[in-house]
Amino acid sequence: MVLRVSIFGGLMILFLLWEQSFPRRDQGNLVKNRICNLSLSLINTLVALFIPINLAVLAQTAEHQGLLYRLNLPSPLHLLLSLLILDMIIYFQHLMFHSVPLLWQLHKVHHADRTLNVTSAVRFHPMEIILSVGIKISAVLLLGVPAAGVLLFEILLNGCSLFNHSCIQIPVSLDRILRSFLVTPDMHRIHHSVRLRETNRNFGFCLTWWDYIFGTYRNDPVQDQRSFLLGLSSYNKGEERSLLTSLLMPFDGKAEAYSIKGMGKQGD
Repeated sequence: MVLRVSIFGGLMILFLLWEQSFPRRDQGNLVKNRICNLSLSLINTLVALFIPINLAVLAQTAEHQGLLYRLNLPSPLHLLLSLLILDMIIYFQHLMFHSVPLLWQLHKVHHADRTLNVTSAVRFHPMEIILSVGIKISAVLLLGVPAAGVLLFEILLNGCSLFNHSCIQIPVSLDRILRSFLVTPDMHRIHHSVRLRETNRNFGFCLTWWDYIFGTYRNDPVQDQRSFLLGLSSYNKGEERSLLTSLLMPFDGKAEAYSIKGMGKQGD
C-alpha cells in the first residue's frame, strides 16, 4: 500500500508540474476543477477503506485456484498473462459503462470534466468505484492472479491513467511511436470529446491493442487537439467544478444517450 501510494503521489506531482510548464492546451484557471476532482478522489479513498477485502491478500488464495493456475504456466508467464487479461477486462469494463444507460449515469461524472488534466484521472463517482472494485475482485478470483500481479497492475493502471489524462506536451512523432502500445494523452483526450463520434472511441487505459483489435481506435479528433471541446454538452456552465453537483449527477435526470452504436466506424 505504501509503495503504491508513494508512486501515485510522485507521478501526480510530476504530471502536475509538467502540464503547468509545458501544457498541450490553454486551460485557464484550474483551481476549482482540481479541488473538486481531488475531493472526489478523497471520498473514493475513504469508501475503499470500508470495503473489507484486500485484493493482494485475496490474490494469495486465488492464485492457486484460478483458470491461469490450471494452465501450469511458468511464474513469469503467469504474471504477464494476468496483466494482459486484466488490462483487457478494464477495456471491456469501460466499454460497458458507456453502453449500459444506468452505468453511464455514473460514468458521466468522469466525462463531465471540461478541462482535462491530471486530476481528471481520479474524478469518478464513488458508486462507480465500488462497482469497479467488484469487477476486479471477480477477475482476480476467476483468473488466479498472483499477489505481485495485483500490486503491479494497480500501479500500472494508476500511473497510465494519470499519464493519459494529463494536459502535457509530447512531440507528435514520439506520440505516434508510443501509440503502438501505450495510450497517450492525445489519444485519450479524443475519448473525452464533446462529440459522440469521438467519445465512443479509444476506450483503453494502458495498452492500445484492444482498441486496435476491437475496432474502437480513432487517430485524430475532427478539430485540432488544441481547440476541440471536451466534456458533455449537458454540463457546460461549470457545474462539474462543484463537488455536490458532481455527486448528484447520476440522479439529475440528464440522461444523455452516449451509446456505442456505430462503434468502430472511423468516419461516422
